[in-house]
Amino acid sequence: MASVEMRNRPVERMKMARFRVLFLGFSIVCLLLIAGLLRAGLSGEDREDLFRSLGILTEVVHLVENEYVDELNDQALAMALDAGLLESVDPWAAVVPEADVDTYRRLVAEPPAFGLFIGGRLGSAAVRCVIPGSPAASADLQSWEVIEKIGDVYTRGRPLWQISLELAQREAAGESVALTVVDRHVDERRDVVLDAVEWSADPMEITSEDGVQIIKLNVLEVGVAAELEKAIKGGGPVVIDLRKLVWGFESEAVAAADVFIDEGVIGRRTGRQTGEELFEATEGRAQGPAPVVLIGPDTEGVGEILASALGRHGSPLVGWDSAGHAPHMRLVHSGGLHLWIPVAQWLGDDGEPITGAGIEPSEKVEYFESLRENEDDKDGGDKVKDADAVLVRGIELALEGVEAETPALADAA
Repeated sequence: MASVEMRNRPVERMKMARFRVLFLGFSIVCLLLIAGLLRAGLSGEDREDLFRSLGILTEVVHLVENEYVDELNDQALAMALDAGLLESVDPWAAVVPEADVDTYRRLVAEPPAFGLFIGGRLGSAAVRCVIPGSPAASADLQSWEVIEKIGDVYTRGRPLWQISLELAQREAAGESVALTVVDRHVDERRDVVLDAVEWSADPMEITSEDGVQIIKLNVLEVGVAAELEKAIKGGGPVVIDLRKLVWGFESEAVAAADVFIDEGVIGRRTGRQTGEELFEATEGRAQGPAPVVLIGPDTEGVGEILASALGRHGSPLVGWDSAGHAPHMRLVHSGGLHLWIPVAQWLGDDGEPITGAGIEPSEKVEYFESLRENEDDKDGGDKVKDADAVLVRGIELALEGVEAETPALADAA
């Protein structure tokens, strides 16, 4: 019995240490948030309640620091603070150590390492999106698959920014990365290797069907809007596919919308410190008719900014509700503290933040539909072919738009 108790003691100490770190992290973050609210200028009973809470939390931190049995581990505390409450404010938020600030700036300004954009699911890292032509795409990673382990290290509870930074460092060093991935239904595990090979983002794919130009935007890196403008010079019907668009620059989303919008407000964002910012179209620049826009649950961030702008100016939005996450992030500093946090929110055409609400299509089309062909497979049953019902409907609307404009053009002639 004594030996069992001895074996259990290290486990109990680890549990207590983890509880202590999380508890203290919670208290300190609450202090920071309350201090921020106080600076916002509350008054009356609200101010009194906040001061009372601030005093209680200050005493909690003081007692834990002075009375807890173990010496505090500042590094573990910082990780708990980052991985816990700050990411609950926004999944992409981060507390960035002083030594990593410059590296982090590069991290958010470049396509993600291996073409793998990290999100969070079930407390672990997950695949948010992959960039076509990248090692992550070659590994056939799918959106919202859980990344259980990187090498032998579990991702559960780790700050997402640290995982992204580790992947970037491994890619820069030319090192391949082994992942243990759980499929999106959490049924099966598989091992995946991200190869350390040279690659570049494939920003857009252009095809044509029934005379309709179909442009799938994968990323919005610098220069994509200019390439988009060149691609549509013919002036025919266009379908813009934003269903997998997550990564890119907000300025490029505005520039891409400007290609199709002749006048008026392209977009708006607002924040407590930044105020309201308006982005207006360049008069006389618009090329061709309003495109049909395809959106879905994987449309996020810059994809939502672009979809909202085009929808505001007459583009039909086809598909399903978007992700609902379009903050304006910025690295803010106070002394030695560096936070990557939302400082403003992009607004939809209803004047409400896109974050939390998403973009609702003007015409909803179920994603998972199929068409049955009149062809038997080798087992004697009907062969089933998956149909992209969203794209099919988008093409139909684009052609209807051309037919609607033709009589008007004839009358004008």
